[in-house]
Formats: sequence, C-alpha cells, structure tokens
Amino acid sequence: MAEEESASSAVVGAEQALDPVLLAKARPVAAAILPDGVMAEMMGPAMQKMMGPMMDSVSKMPIRDLAQVGGLDPAEIDKLSDATLRDIMEILDPAFDERMTIMTETMFPALGRFMTQFEPDMREGMAEAFAGRYSAAELDKIGAFLETPTGKKFGSGFMLLATDPHYIGRMQAIMPQMMKAMPSIMKTSSEAMAKLPKPKKYGDLSKKDRDRLAELIGIDPKKMKQ
Repeated sequence: MAEEESASSAVVGAEQALDPVLLAKARPVAAAILPDGVMAEMMGPAMQKMMGPMMDSVSKMPIRDLAQVGGLDPAEIDKLSDATLRDIMEILDPAFDERMTIMTETMFPALGRFMTQFEPDMREGMAEAFAGRYSAAELDKIGAFLETPTGKKFGSGFMLLATDPHYIGRMQAIMPQMMKAMPSIMKTSSEAMAKLPKPKKYGDLSKKDRDRLAELIGIDPKKMKQ
C-alpha cells in the first residue's frame, strides 16, 4: 500500500509540474499517434502475425540453448543432444502447432479488447510525456506535421511499426544470439546481487515478523510452518 501511495503521489506530482498550455498542445499529438482502436489492432491481427513466426523460431532452437538460458549447470548442458523443442513436442504433444495457433487466435484478440478500455489513459500519459519533453514551439511543429497527409499516415501507423514484418524479421534474427547471451547477462546481475544480504527464511524471522507475515497473506499464524 505504501508503494502504491508513493507511486500515485509521484504521478500527481508530475501532473502538477506540467504546464497546462504544453499539455493542451500535446494531447492532439498523442491522439494522432495513439488513435482509437489501435490497441485492438496491435494485440489482435498484428500480434498474431508476429507471434506465429516467433514461436516457430523458438521451437526450432536446440534444447541445450534453452537450458543454458535457464541457468542449467554447464556440465549438464553438455550432456544434452541437439534436439529442438519441436522434436520433443512432436512426441509429447502431437497437437502442439494447433494448440499454439488457437492460443494466438484467441488470447491476443481478447487482450486487445481488454487494452482498448485503457486507451484514454494511455493517450493522456503519452501527452504528459510529450508535454514534459518538448517546448511549445516544438509541439506546434509536431502537431502541424501530423495534420499533413504524410503526418497523418505516420502518426496513425506509428504504434503498429513494432508489428511490421520487416522489423519482426530483424528481431527474430537476433533471438538466437540473444538467448546465447542471456547467461552472461544474467551473471552480471547475479554478481551485483551477491553483495546484498541473503533473503530471510521463515525460521530467521522474529515472532513479530511471523505474525505480521501471516496477517499479510491471510493465514492463521499457528498454521505457518518453517
């Protein structure tokens, strides 16, 4: 609750710091870039086109690469074959492809419908960001551009660029290298976190902390086990 109140206070503080004139100029810009219905389009047909090839790419990766990302002991990884996730799923789930197709065709449209209701809030947040980054003169120039035929085309399609096949193709090409690099990337975080104190186990807690923990998760303190 304290974290939520702090975050809310930060948002309110940011809103109060914004110049109303700049915010008024920024709102039409945000409306042009995030028009009504864009989230349904992004999360629906566009996302379906993107996820299909991405899932296919992941399914063709060797299990040893996936295990490496998961942090499996290198000695154990060396014992794995070059089998891919698809090779395994052909045995475990003959309907794997159909299952993935059904998931993308049902989940993402539903997610798009869910996100549509938040478009006004997203537009306002985008307007606030623009108002905090650009001057009145700059916002006037951006707004004027977005009123031109080219600007309208650019603005209405900007959010959909992330689902463009050309962009997705480049991202897919990066995926195998990214998966191989993840262990090294995660090691950096692990080394930094090694300096922190270890998380407490239940047995390390005082009675006061145990009672508070039980209260927070709604469990009778007497039923809490180490």
